[in-house]
Amino acid sequence: MVDASLASLNTESIETERLSVHARLLIGCIRAIGALPFSLRSTLGGAIGYIVGLFPIREALIARLHLSLFISEKHAKRLVPHVFANLGRSILESFNLQPRIRSPFPYVSCPNWDRIEGFTKEARPVIALTAHTGNWDLLAAYAIARGMPISTVGKEARNPHLQATLRSVRDAYGIETIWRSDRSGVKRIVNCFKNKRVMAALIDQDTRVDSSFIPFFGVPAKTPSALIDLGKRFNARFVSAFMVRTKGSRFEILAEEIPDGLSSDEILAEYHSRLEKVIRAHPTQWVWFHKRWRSKDDGTTLSTREYLAWLESQCAAHT
Repeated sequence: MVDASLASLNTESIETERLSVHARLLIGCIRAIGALPFSLRSTLGGAIGYIVGLFPIREALIARLHLSLFISEKHAKRLVPHVFANLGRSILESFNLQPRIRSPFPYVSCPNWDRIEGFTKEARPVIALTAHTGNWDLLAAYAIARGMPISTVGKEARNPHLQATLRSVRDAYGIETIWRSDRSGVKRIVNCFKNKRVMAALIDQDTRVDSSFIPFFGVPAKTPSALIDLGKRFNARFVSAFMVRTKGSRFEILAEEIPDGLSSDEILAEYHSRLEKVIRAHPTQWVWFHKRWRSKDDGTTLSTREYLAWLESQCAAHT
C-alpha cells in the first residue's frame, strides 16, 4: 500500500544528492500534481485511464478476456476502460490523500470500524488481508489517520530512484514497510505482532512467494500464504478489508473478521469468497489486467503469450 502526502514529502530523506535528474523531475511532478484539488486529480486520472483503456494494448486485452470469462461476456469490452479509469483515479488521488483523511473523515465510511479497532486493543496480533480494490492506498492512510498502526509487506521497485521515492512516501504516512528482500523480515513481522501493529497484506496477485493454490472465481489461483501460516503460529486474528468507491470521490471500507479455527487454506478460501463478492458488486474496481491465474498447480508459469492463449481457450469453451 502506497500513500503519498506531497505536503510532507521530504526529498532530503531520500538522499536527494544521489538522485538522477529524472528522479528529481519525477518527484517534482508528483508534488505539483498533488497540490491540485483532490476531486480534480480524481477526475483527471479517471479520464486518462479511460482513454488508455480504449487502446488495444496487451493489458486491456487481458482485462477484457478476464471480464468476459468471470463477469460478463456481453459487457466485457464496455467495462475495460472503466477498469483503467479506476486505476488512473487511484494513482493521481494517492499523490496526496490528505484531503480525504482529515477528521471527521466525511469522505470515507467504515460501518463496523469500532469493532475492528477493538481487535487492536486485544493481546492477539491482527492481520488484515486486503486487495487492489477501489483506492487501496487510501485504505492504509485512513486507518493510520484514525490511530491504527499499520505495517505492510512489500516488494521493492526495480528502479532504485522510484524505490527511494516510494519509501519516503510511505514513511511520511507512518506506514512501516517490510521489504521482501529484507533477510530479517520474519523477525520484524514478529516484532510487529508483539508491538500490536496491524500487519496488512495485499494477497490478490500472483507473486514469487510461498503460496497455496486456492480457487478464485472457480479457478485455482496461486495465493500468498506465508503470512497466514506465521500468523496462525502466533494465534493472530484475521480480518478481510476492502475499499470501494461509492459515489464520486467517496469511499467505503468493507471490513469483517474471519472466523477462528480455520486452516490456512480455509482462511484464504474465505478471503477469496469475500473478495469475489466485492468484485462482482464493483466489477470495474479490481485490477483485471493482472495475470492472476498465470501460475499453474503443476509448477509451470505461463508466459504472457501462453496466458493469452489459455484465456482465449477458456472463453471459447464457455461460449
